[in-house]
Amino acid sequence: MPIEYEALIGHLYIVGGRAISVAPPGLLVEAAPKRAARGRETDTFFALVTPAGETIAPAAFYERMAQLASDEYFESSGSVTSALRDVLANINENLFEHNSTDPRRYEANVIAGVLRGADLYLGKIGTGAGLLALKDVTQAFPADFSDKAALKGVSMGVEMTPEIKMAKYTVSANTRLLLADAALAEQPLDEVQAAVGLEDIGAVLAKLREIVKTQITLLALEFVPPDQPVALPIKETASTLEAKAAPATAAPAASADAPEPGTLRRSGTRGVGVRKALSSAAGSTANVTESMQQAFERIVPAPKEGGTRGLLSSPAAAGVTVLIPVFVVILVVIFWISGTGESEFDQCVKGANDTAVTARGIASNDVTGTLAAWNAVLQLATNCEAIKEGGDPSLSILKSEARTIIDRLLAVQRRTVSVVDTFPNAELTQLVIQGEDVYVLDSRNQFVYRVTLADDGLSIVPDSRVPIQAMRRSGQVIQYTVGNIVDIAWEENGAGVAQSNVITALDENGVLIACPPRFLQDCTAQELRGIETWETPRAIDFWEGRMYILDPGANQIWRYDPSGGAYPGMPLEYFTGERRPDISRALDFAITNEGDIYLLLQEGVVVKFTSADIQPFAFVGFPQGQSLNANSAMFLNLNPIAQGLYFVNREARSVYETTMAGTFINSYRASDEELFGQISNVYADSDQQIVYVLSGNSLLAFRRNE
Repeated sequence: MPIEYEALIGHLYIVGGRAISVAPPGLLVEAAPKRAARGRETDTFFALVTPAGETIAPAAFYERMAQLASDEYFESSGSVTSALRDVLANINENLFEHNSTDPRRYEANVIAGVLRGADLYLGKIGTGAGLLALKDVTQAFPADFSDKAALKGVSMGVEMTPEIKMAKYTVSANTRLLLADAALAEQPLDEVQAAVGLEDIGAVLAKLREIVKTQITLLALEFVPPDQPVALPIKETASTLEAKAAPATAAPAASADAPEPGTLRRSGTRGVGVRKALSSAAGSTANVTESMQQAFERIVPAPKEGGTRGLLSSPAAAGVTVLIPVFVVILVVIFWISGTGESEFDQCVKGANDTAVTARGIASNDVTGTLAAWNAVLQLATNCEAIKEGGDPSLSILKSEARTIIDRLLAVQRRTVSVVDTFPNAELTQLVIQGEDVYVLDSRNQFVYRVTLADDGLSIVPDSRVPIQAMRRSGQVIQYTVGNIVDIAWEENGAGVAQSNVITALDENGVLIACPPRFLQDCTAQELRGIETWETPRAIDFWEGRMYILDPGANQIWRYDPSGGAYPGMPLEYFTGERRPDISRALDFAITNEGDIYLLLQEGVVVKFTSADIQPFAFVGFPQGQSLNANSAMFLNLNPIAQGLYFVNREARSVYETTMAGTFINSYRASDEELFGQISNVYADSDQQIVYVLSGNSLLAFRRNE
């Protein structure tokens, strides 16, 4: 079947009144792949997936949804109408099932279409609108824009059986189609109709940019015969994915009289491809575009449970400026770089400076937008430095400016971090400090080491590193062979082990090893009973001689009671009865002097229990923009004069400090952020006012009050 039409494609993304040149991951246009199902060989699939609900998912989430829809369509058979309906129903079902089993509930809107020959099929779930125009005639999808109730709908992921609205149209040469979120229907219809009838799609986008005052996510298509010449310079690619993977190269610049659209390109099927239009609207290369994408994706944190939002709030919130990742549908941004002789590095620096100009122009009371913009500047500048060794002095200035502003808004305390010690080929995950002795668990090599701190607390006594032979995989302790070590902990009471004040380690086979700090060769061991009830033991702690084992797989905290210097009995359940909490996502735990248990879950949520009864706890006082949804470990400081909680967040490369009730105290970052790039655990020494951190194979330290 010959190809009748391909699509000249553009996008417009406006947030908080500002047009963004890098586009959202929910936009996708894809030609039929080589192995498309029979009957799909000449089809073109396009989709626009936008966030809905209270929680914004990571950028990759919407990208995957759009790609899943495309993949399912091209693998299906039967009529286009039934296939498109099934695709929408299936991705809704996938999202609904996700929301039924995962505490991170996401919702989304989708509007998708298929072009086959001169037939255009559209379908949608949730809120969104379309406008089809040919000459002076326009048709709204799924209903007239004045019918607000018909334009709305229940978002994907809310109901098992979604409400799907569909329509079929016939296109002809130069038919134009706008697909957008609900913002399209909020614009003056007469102005939108006038815009869509302008001389070319570039002019359409430029005019829409003037009309939209606050925010919109919009995909514009113009259907043209494959051989119809286009006034704008173009490039070819077969699909969004291929365009994304292939490095873009410069093309001739557009005419000085060219309009200033958001993005332009031309999409066809199979060999026809996509051709990218360029204009003076942007001033960077495709490499800078990719850098922008990476920069913005890094600042979109995963949402957390309990309704707490991450860095981005709902896109429907008017007046909030958020610079977020914006992916071009066929991965083309309007560039004007052709013939300038600029190098990749020069273009990258220009992009970073342009982004800084935008960041400086954001209103000071717009914290979210300011944070997003300066984080993008920071990432872009870092990317530029990676292109050229030695970089450019202006990049260091930009990075310093960005960090200063970000730190002020987030109440970040920068600290000079000392490398206390590094361990060869290690991955340090657990940390115990007792006096001047530091014990670390190398999970990669399954070895526990002891080092001795120097008087300054920021270095170690030379040659003090000692591997504890009894605390290593395949080590021998009495008659026991040690397996993989689950965790290490200090036991002061000693009621369940041979003596008090010992460092202990538990292996996956239930062997509990105890070693006196001054005589590490005199270790003892015992094999705990009831390990067949364990599923995935993760951490251990002691309280008044009892030993507690966190076991998320069993949804339980096991308790072993001491007797005669051992733990001879079967494990007892901490949580009993029918209404047990779900702790299957627990990462870490700690016990207070009173016996209260603090539990850290994967979403960054902390739950407090007293005698297995849940107690009130909430993070409060955190600066806007701080994200706690990726905390991976915690430390409970029981020092009477400095009680509090510490959390490590690898995603933010930060250590957070709060009160016992969860009130924000401080957020610490290293002056050299790379030092916290693999941060895994934390320990606070209140006597010396030093905070110790594990990151990769290094033991790090910084002064709490610098």
